[in-house]
Amino acid sequence: MIKTIRVMLEYNTYCLWLYNENDEIVDNDNPPEWQDDKELTDAFMAVSDLYDTFFVETESDFHYIGCPDHATAERLRQLITHAMLLLYRKNNGRYIIRDDIHFDPEEVTAQE
Repeated sequence: MIKTIRVMLEYNTYCLWLYNENDEIVDNDNPPEWQDDKELTDAFMAVSDLYDTFFVETESDFHYIGCPDHATAERLRQLITHAMLLLYRKNNGRYIIRDDIHFDPEEVTAQE
């Protein structure tokens, strides 16, 4: 049984991680009752897709390059805020939500 939804940014993964009452990972997806929730899925996919652009992955290299500019940082902040509001609204106290998104919008790597 799902007890906790952990929200975190990881390269090339969906942002929601489902944990059971023993704090074991059950799935990396929406809870079953929201499986077909396009609005929630699209909101968190938008976060994931933008966050993935902060990395370089080739056959011989993988590394974090960071957020390119302040406009992108602000866009990511807006996407995260929107997705989290949807999640809290849908959740309505059903699950524990653990917000582990650690993104500092001030950590912009490119010069503007």
